[in-house]
Amino acid sequence: MKKEIVMLVLCRKVIAKLFIEHIQNNTQMEAFGVYEFNKVKNMALVHQPILALVEIPEQHGNPAGDALDVCEDIKDACPNCKIMLMCPEQDQKSVDACVEAKRQGKIEDYIFYDTTPEYLTSKLKSLIPA
Repeated sequence: MKKEIVMLVLCRKVIAKLFIEHIQNNTQMEAFGVYEFNKVKNMALVHQPILALVEIPEQHGNPAGDALDVCEDIKDACPNCKIMLMCPEQDQKSVDACVEAKRQGKIEDYIFYDTTPEYLTSKLKSLIPA
C-alpha cells in the first residue's frame, strides 16, 4: 500500500521531529520536515505531498502573511495538496488570518501550537481524500 506523503513546515525542529516520528509510527503516512520557508516550494515539487502542515511562526512583522505566502507556493507546486496551518493561539491577528484563510478556501483547517501529536495526526488523517 502506497503511503501518503505529509510535509511539515515548522520552525521548531524538535517539535517537527516529534510530530514526524508520531505520524510515521502510528499511521500509513510518510512525513518529512522543511524548516525554512524559502525551501518549501522546491521540496513540494520534489516530494509531491498530499498534506502539508504550515506553522505561523511567532515573530515580528507579518508571520501569518508569510505563512499564507508559503501556502500559495505549496498550491503552485501541488495543486491538490491539502493544507493545515499551525497557529499561536495567543496571537489574535494570526487566529483571525487562519479563520479568514479557511473561509476563503485557501487552507482546509488550522490547529493551535498546544496540540498533541495524537490530535494533529487525527486532523491530518481527516484531510486525506477518500
